Amino acid sequence: MKKLIILFIGVSLVCGVFVTSILWARPDTYTQLRIFNQVLKEIENSYVDELPSDSLIQGAINGMIDVLGDPHTDFLSRDEYEALMISTKGEFGGIGATIGRRDERITVISPLEGTPAYRSGLLPGDWIVEVDGVPTKGKSVDVVVREIRGQPGTRVVLKIKRFGIEESFDVEITRAIIKLDAVPYFGMVTGNIGYVQLASFSRSADSELEVALDSLIAMGSEKIIFDLRLNSGGLLNEGVMVCEFFLPRGKDVVTTRGRIESERVFQTTRSFNFNDIPMITLVDGGSASASEIVAGALQDWERSLIIGTNTFGKGSVQHIVGPFEDSTALRITTARWYTPSGRSIDKPPELQGTDEYGEGTDIYGDGNVEDDTSHTKPKEFKTLGPLRRTMYGEGGIAPDLIIQPRALTELETDIYTKGLNFDFVVQYTGKHKDIVKDFTVDDNVLKDFAAYLLEKDIEFTHAQYDSVKIYLRDRLQQDIYMNLWGLKEGYRIRVANDPLVAKAIELLKEVKSQQDLFRSVQGD
Repeated sequence: MKKLIILFIGVSLVCGVFVTSILWARPDTYTQLRIFNQVLKEIENSYVDELPSDSLIQGAINGMIDVLGDPHTDFLSRDEYEALMISTKGEFGGIGATIGRRDERITVISPLEGTPAYRSGLLPGDWIVEVDGVPTKGKSVDVVVREIRGQPGTRVVLKIKRFGIEESFDVEITRAIIKLDAVPYFGMVTGNIGYVQLASFSRSADSELEVALDSLIAMGSEKIIFDLRLNSGGLLNEGVMVCEFFLPRGKDVVTTRGRIESERVFQTTRSFNFNDIPMITLVDGGSASASEIVAGALQDWERSLIIGTNTFGKGSVQHIVGPFEDSTALRITTARWYTPSGRSIDKPPELQGTDEYGEGTDIYGDGNVEDDTSHTKPKEFKTLGPLRRTMYGEGGIAPDLIIQPRALTELETDIYTKGLNFDFVVQYTGKHKDIVKDFTVDDNVLKDFAAYLLEKDIEFTHAQYDSVKIYLRDRLQQDIYMNLWGLKEGYRIRVANDPLVAKAIELLKEVKSQQDLFRSVQGD
């Protein structure tokens, strides 16, 4: 423990951090600082192996942060800090292509529509052999991404190898500002039910969502499916602004409480025309941070039925200190978030990544929680609307209706982790140039895929393949449409085949108001 205290205090001096008056008032602070300096000097001068001072200091910083036991407080490297800035700003200088690794090759997964990569003719499945004459072989995806990105207006030359073309060729692309869509897809799923996915809470989230909702209303949408699955969050203020689309002005959205920071209550300050539309919000274990602020507020105020699985439980405020002179930065937790009903969103570190309420538990909002002796019964809360429905916490958002996704078989996992569905689609669309938009994956395509898997040494029985044919068909159809007609067409097919979306449609189909929806679920 003494060594940990020495590291904690000593790094402040060595790194030039200004320590608060509270810290300096603690007994023996100067003594501990002197001891740290002595230990550092002895290691530098006398240790059997020569170690650079910066690695010693880095280790001390990491040790100090480990003592906190907080997974959300980090010392960010230059690359991590840059990635964080890109995710919050929602834009960067580059060519506009999603890339990954397939068969040990750096591969274009999808060029984003309207970007330089798209206009230059890059296709899904293209192998990036070189970047500005430097081979990509043996490099990680992150390294190649950094080489491709750069100042808007500058040029980068990619050497491309494409299926069906014997010789590789160069593609010169002028970099531009690439904007990441916070709303990658929206559209109608039935005659009067619209769907919108919010993928992030970047600075453009509220403006993109407003366009999507206005468009859906113009298309005839009278009910909304709002998808927050796999949305890891982002900016707190954007979370509040997203809530404003669905809640009246003056409603509490989230409260922050910290040791030093004063309690702050964030309320809606605007009013829109979407706050009386029946809606269902989809969440899962990948819904975190600002996603949980939104889901929690909508649930507390009886504004939306929440279905899916328990959210991640990342309910804390981080401030960024820096960047420092070496372009690193500190991300430090300063407060925690609470929903309007008082539920803590933050899940204890030891429970993060787990289902706090037990596998298979169905929560209908009427206090009907199945007994599960392996878990402590969650604390009960009441919604703030007229129905005074029962909710559960604390730590993440427990849906009103928990629906566990189907578990992938070993065969499916093998296929998807190796990207064999993607590789097959690239070859299939390369050979079949006559595919049109009413194309459907039939038994002949599935037979071709089975043969392709056998060529790739994937072992399976006829029974194993037949048991997942329906799911492979849906995935191949999605990949083919994305490959030929872009990301949005791929999203459209995925949403059409999504079982949780189908459940939401079933629940919304017959109701005329949000209260009708709650009552119909409670009566199931």
